[in-house]
Amino acid sequence: MSLTTLFLDFNSYFASVEQQLTPELRGKPIVVVPMLVGSGCCIAASIEAKRFGVRTGQTLDEARERCPHVIPVKARHREYVRMHHRLLEAIEKCIPVEQIHSVDEVSCRLARGEREVEQAVALAGRIKAQIAADVGSSMRCSIGLATNRMLAKLATDMQKPDGLVVIRREDLPGKLHGLQLTDFAGIGKKMEARLHAA
Repeated sequence: MSLTTLFLDFNSYFASVEQQLTPELRGKPIVVVPMLVGSGCCIAASIEAKRFGVRTGQTLDEARERCPHVIPVKARHREYVRMHHRLLEAIEKCIPVEQIHSVDEVSCRLARGEREVEQAVALAGRIKAQIAADVGSSMRCSIGLATNRMLAKLATDMQKPDGLVVIRREDLPGKLHGLQLTDFAGIGKKMEARLHAA
């Protein structure tokens, strides 16, 4: 079975937008917060901040414990939506967007001439280059290529940041053996416990 789906996930989206719009923040550990207070929740962490163990959902104080030089940035949701539309325009120069899943995730249906691995990988490379040229180099994304949308989305989580992973029919089930149940979309901690119990 040939590949059918290209799934694109922008890495550390809100933080990446802030780095793209503010060049002095590029390459630095930043967190995006709704309010600049220690108890405020981090709604995004840059790739650089994640390397220190900073995660979405932590408070700003917790982020500072892990990375004392982290830079908090107040969220600007209008900018994130505006950037989303610019990114869609760049992607659609290469392939039509079939479905928008969130502000930082989209999927595309591969045309007949794009379904073999070599062609699909070349297309993914063109999309990344188009985004860098039209929007900016800070807007990195992970792209998954697979025989269905679920596997293509799963592939985007296998290599971050700026990844490109292909899951072919013949790669299954081996390529999935290292994953946890919670790596699959829709399976949280409670569902994981129920599945293990069964």
